[in-house]
Amino acid sequence: MSNTIQGPPRDPVQTAYEDGRRFGLATAALALGVVSFVNLLGIEKSILAIVLAILAIKGGGFRAAVLRRGRTALILASAHVVLSVAVLVIFGARLLELIQLLHQLS
Repeated sequence: MSNTIQGPPRDPVQTAYEDGRRFGLATAALALGVVSFVNLLGIEKSILAIVLAILAIKGGGFRAAVLRRGRTALILASAHVVLSVAVLVIFGARLLELIQLLHQLS
């Protein structure tokens, strides 16, 4: 005899709604992860993509497409955050110099 407690059966409409919501979140996260590379220092898009990917992945009843898109978005957005931080660390002095030169031009 099993000790697992099963809840009431889930409504198929509610299950389809949750699956669609998670698939939409995963798609939005993937799109944001790709778009974040357009502006190199736009870390806020990557952070939003990470949050959306985590929301899409967590929950019950994993679908392969949701997991694949969510993980891809998570990897892309994380890579963008790491790349942006690396650029700021490596070229920080030059960026400050550039900002000062632009300020002198104005």
